Amino acid sequence: MSSKSFPTKNSNKSTEQQIQKTVQHKNTKYQQTSHKFIPRYNGPDPSQMTPAQTKIHQSIIKSRPRTGISGPFGPWLSIPSIADPAQQLGRACRYGTSLSFRESELVILLTGARHTSHSEFDIHVGEALKAGISMSLIESIPRDEEFSTKAVEDRVVPLLQQSEKSIDDRHTQQSESINIDCAREIAIVRFVSELLETSTVSDERYSEAKITLGDDSVLVEITSIVGYYTYCAYTLNVFQIPTKASNTSGTHTDIIGDKEEEE
Repeated sequence: MSSKSFPTKNSNKSTEQQIQKTVQHKNTKYQQTSHKFIPRYNGPDPSQMTPAQTKIHQSIIKSRPRTGISGPFGPWLSIPSIADPAQQLGRACRYGTSLSFRESELVILLTGARHTSHSEFDIHVGEALKAGISMSLIESIPRDEEFSTKAVEDRVVPLLQQSEKSIDDRHTQQSESINIDCAREIAIVRFVSELLETSTVSDERYSEAKITLGDDSVLVEITSIVGYYTYCAYTLNVFQIPTKASNTSGTHTDIIGDKEEEE
């Protein structure tokens, strides 16, 4: 696992703070839609688990002492050979990439929105706020049947461009590094929205993203995050896993676990 310092990896901490201050929405209240879901299946009862299930259950509890078994982990536990590698892949996608937390959360929110996974989206609103994403940007993400590449281009990209201009105007000395971050985010959301809508990307989109992000391996990371959180979304949707009634002030738990607890 990489040593990922919250809230960013590659971007300067002060840069992220300036972005957050510039684009932070005044009203950070968010109404969840998934905490009242009635689950179809929460996974095996701890008292009836097999030795293999118990071993993985205890491993997850150890890495998540505050949150325990939540999100997709319950259903996954019914199949230990799936649960164990799934949590390892999730940890790699969440904490082992070159993307900043802000960039990762944009990818995850778009994925949850595309797959009508209200639980996944609700869970990650708090994580996104912690990463410096404004509520106005979160609310601009088209969800459910409204999701499309065009809708993302029309609603999300302009806000990213606006934040770039605003930061450039107010923080001239830091504008170069901030503009790189904004350009990355725009390239990422365009790449992800096209991938989610069409299950692939065009040569033009691939080249544009590679030029902006710098390497094919970054596109592997983004594609992997989309794939993993698509898997999470499907699990949450099929088994109607609710989120815990929570705050969205930046202290929400992630479906992979608390970063502080895992590291």
